[in-house]
Amino acid sequence: MGHKRVEAIRFDYLKTFLTVARTHSFSLAAKELKTSQGTVSHHIAALEQFFDAELFKRTQNGVDLTESGATLKQTAEKILQEAQEAKAKISTAKPNLSGTISIAASTVPEEHIIPSLIAEFQKRYTGVKFKIKTEDSLTSLGSLQVGNVDFAAVGTIQGFEETFDFLQVGQEELVLIVPCNHPLAKQETIKLAEITKFPFVKREETSGTQKEIEHLLENSKIPLGRLKVALELGSTESVMTAVSEGRGLSIISSIAAKKAEAAGLVKIIKIVEAAQNPRKLYVAKSKRPLLKVSEAFWAFCREYKFKNQFVACISD
Repeated sequence: MGHKRVEAIRFDYLKTFLTVARTHSFSLAAKELKTSQGTVSHHIAALEQFFDAELFKRTQNGVDLTESGATLKQTAEKILQEAQEAKAKISTAKPNLSGTISIAASTVPEEHIIPSLIAEFQKRYTGVKFKIKTEDSLTSLGSLQVGNVDFAAVGTIQGFEETFDFLQVGQEELVLIVPCNHPLAKQETIKLAEITKFPFVKREETSGTQKEIEHLLENSKIPLGRLKVALELGSTESVMTAVSEGRGLSIISSIAAKKAEAAGLVKIIKIVEAAQNPRKLYVAKSKRPLLKVSEAFWAFCREYKFKNQFVACISD
């Protein structure tokens, strides 16, 4: 592959490589890593030059690993894991707890759980700072998987049960929201089957709320296809706005819904099946050793779940 000067290998190149390998897409990897597609291409090109091998092959569905790429994938995962372990060992030798903790959080945990959790933690550890980025649940878990963040705060763990360690830090309930002048607005409760008769505003596929809705429908033996989807939106806020404007009904977090109802935007109706299956909110971490500051935060999350029951009671 030529005899140009071989660029030194960097950890961020390996993170980019693993993200492309998982998403099968340079553009999706760029979006997840919050960088440009050109940067992703540069990182991959630098790795291919370093190893003098083609790492990806183009397919109809994006890109797949070559045989050389598959070999590098195993090694890259080990390199990043061992680097993290070394960093964790070094951090434990530091006397003072300080540093920055990064968290990828989906909407409900980011708006309603994480702020109070961080505030309580910082009362104890004043030298620790936090960096929060808002993503949907699956993207947050993806960011955690490639090591771009220290923790993920999410509303679903489906598909990742064995990948990460989880702590429950809150609980809520999925509820139906309808426009204030809707025929259903006078009802206090509703069954899932009745919801399928009306236009529905849904979240994107990677949303934790959407995953929990699908799980709820599956448990109730109602095919997802029975929902009359009129609109698909990317945030709880936009869903609430669409419902208030009469674009359809939707199912969202009871925590978020109560704010919209208090503002006179929508009416909340309890879903019979959802009331029997409260939705849990989690903080997740990788199974690798943590830095000392992250270890302290994880221990605090475990304690916080039991100390601050008001988090779970907001949706009552």
